[in-house]
Amino acid sequence: MTRAALSHVSLAPEATAAYYSRTLGLAAAETLDDGTIRLGWGRGFHALELVPGDGLHHFGLELPDERALAALESRLREHGVRAAREVAIGDHPPVLAFRDPDGHRVEAHGPVDRSGEHAADPGRRPIRVHHVTLASPAIARQVAFYEDVLGFRVSDRMGEVFVWLRCSQEHHTVAIVEADAAGLDHYAYEIDSWASLKTWCDELAARDVPLQWGPGRHGPGNNLFVMFDDPAGNHVELSCEMERYWDDAARYEPRRWSPGPKTINLWGPAPAWRSRVAT
Repeated sequence: MTRAALSHVSLAPEATAAYYSRTLGLAAAETLDDGTIRLGWGRGFHALELVPGDGLHHFGLELPDERALAALESRLREHGVRAAREVAIGDHPPVLAFRDPDGHRVEAHGPVDRSGEHAADPGRRPIRVHHVTLASPAIARQVAFYEDVLGFRVSDRMGEVFVWLRCSQEHHTVAIVEADAAGLDHYAYEIDSWASLKTWCDELAARDVPLQWGPGRHGPGNNLFVMFDDPAGNHVELSCEMERYWDDAARYEPRRWSPGPKTINLWGPAPAWRSRVAT
């Protein structure tokens, strides 16, 4: 299995920087000449990029070292996937850039400074950016790419409409859900506990940020969650207690869940925007 971790997500528009600072405690770390704003935790690598444009620009995957990057580059080449080594702008290591079958840009890179993480402050800032869920009109093709080409492993499937994939001990770093068009379904930040989740709900309410879903507990992953929307309409999740896998000590087979609202929220119904795969 390819070992990787989500390092950052790059979204549009850049005008939401003040919102993320107010809502999640992200601080501006760097502004690039093209208008890109990088937000982080006050020290270490950034967690979020806000760029001119629309939708998901790219997401980053941190690999352990140059050897792992070279192995991934070889896998991409063997499967006929175009990839390029690029020098990144600003405080960012060089990247191995490529696109998945739905056209999402992925930037793989070596280790980054994560010293700003692991200091959760309930209601003020999460621990780290944690996972992305991609919407896809061709879910089987997308899953095959992440599994067969990138070397991720499938943790869970919900029928043929939702798949969760891992590249670390955590249940998923990338998930893929069926949709009419390709794009970002949601992305998530990790918080530390159920007690913190309650505090977050109160603090979001105090900032006039309404919840769009939750509190709840997902079946696949078993994680607790709430979701809200940023001003651009991106679904943002706060999550904790995600299931872990010990692939070096045990053998796992992907579980198959029945499609339905209880699978994606053991505690209750799904929102209207999730109804396509929850009925």
